[in-house]
Amino acid sequence: MIRSCLIEFLLTCPQIVYQDVIRFAEVKFFFLKTFGGTTKALAIVSLYSPPDDYLLYLTHNTLCVCEYQGEDYIVVIDVKSILSVITMVPFPFILRGHGNQYFMIEQIGLDISEVDTTEDDPQVQ
Repeated sequence: MIRSCLIEFLLTCPQIVYQDVIRFAEVKFFFLKTFGGTTKALAIVSLYSPPDDYLLYLTHNTLCVCEYQGEDYIVVIDVKSILSVITMVPFPFILRGHGNQYFMIEQIGLDISEVDTTEDDPQVQ
């Protein structure tokens, strides 16, 4: 039950290049558009704020916290600008008086992809 509740709060988001900067976004939807006989795959996304620089500095670029901007920052991107898919998890603290912040996790769940199935030697202590 707890695990299913947690999964509802996780947001799978693309990591994108927008205006030559790596950003995180929530995809609203994908669509195709033809320009001069060439069809392009595009996406409408809501951008997260840039990461909190102070937290990045304090944590040696480990904790990446961004504010979700919702409908305030909607842009259209080429799907080729998507670099990877990450997970945004609600940040449990309020920073600088702002809520609605998330921290980034890459490769969620892959930490258990290599499981050691060998049994422990009872002779070794």
